[in-house]
Amino acid sequence: MKTEAADPDMIEVRGAGGVALACTYGARLASWRPSGGEEVFAMALPRGKWPRDAQVHGGLPVYWPWFVYEGPAGCRIHGVTGYADWRVAERTENRVVFALDDTPQTRSAWPHAFHAEMEYALEDGSRLTAAFRVVNAGAEPFSCTEGFHPYFRVGDAERCFVTGTDGCRYFWKGEAEKGDGRIWSGDFPCRFVATGKPGWVFEEKNAAGIHVHDLVDPALGRTLRLEYEGNIKFVVWNSGPDFAPYGGADDPDYGRRFVCAEGATLYRDRAYALAPGESHELRLSVTPLRGAAPSPPSAVAGRVATC
Repeated sequence: MKTEAADPDMIEVRGAGGVALACTYGARLASWRPSGGEEVFAMALPRGKWPRDAQVHGGLPVYWPWFVYEGPAGCRIHGVTGYADWRVAERTENRVVFALDDTPQTRSAWPHAFHAEMEYALEDGSRLTAAFRVVNAGAEPFSCTEGFHPYFRVGDAERCFVTGTDGCRYFWKGEAEKGDGRIWSGDFPCRFVATGKPGWVFEEKNAAGIHVHDLVDPALGRTLRLEYEGNIKFVVWNSGPDFAPYGGADDPDYGRRFVCAEGATLYRDRAYALAPGESHELRLSVTPLRGAAPSPPSAVAGRVATC
């Protein structure tokens, strides 16, 4: 990964929580290496190979004002924030805040005025916090969907599992009907997304408050504790072993080396509305838990009682 000295678009953040690199293009966190730990995020391509006006895969991006293809007719995937050049609004040694206001480019895709900020901070105890804030800066109300889309680095996606899904309503994104009444039982084994059914969407059991999910990675012997706030859905996604349809990666095994565990608000029927002057915030904290990678639950498939 390029350093700030080699690429002025890359902003380095240091603190007790390690070292991170964030980019002004898309306000994407490209890397975080916690103190005494291994890299947390996976990038498909290094900075020098990122496509300029196409989706970049990897790290921690925020997608707004729509997630997937939930925008205007003919929209490209995942809104406008991931394709924009943000400016650095505030910066300290362990914290950076990027800012973005609507521009002619954003208004050509989505005709509303807004002010957005994306903040990354490294905290004591090897903890990363990310906060996306948006304000309706116009004279008319608007509705939007959004999501953090982190690509967490793992040793083997097929061996990982995610907690916090027990008792959640769910559906697979490949189904025609979304949001049916089925209830997931137990933890979610990531082999379901890594072997041909990418994209499982869980309804958080409580819309308000903090939603805690652990991404357990037996191959690396690591658990990542994810704490989301401001989302109503939790999405688990992986490309499967072949990443070529998504633009390719330098690592031929990249499809096995990441799991996306995303806090989001979707679909259109669940969009949130902001009146002029109103604001919304989406938050995520990530904490690596050392020595906390238990074996997957036994007989997981049998626990999916209502699948």
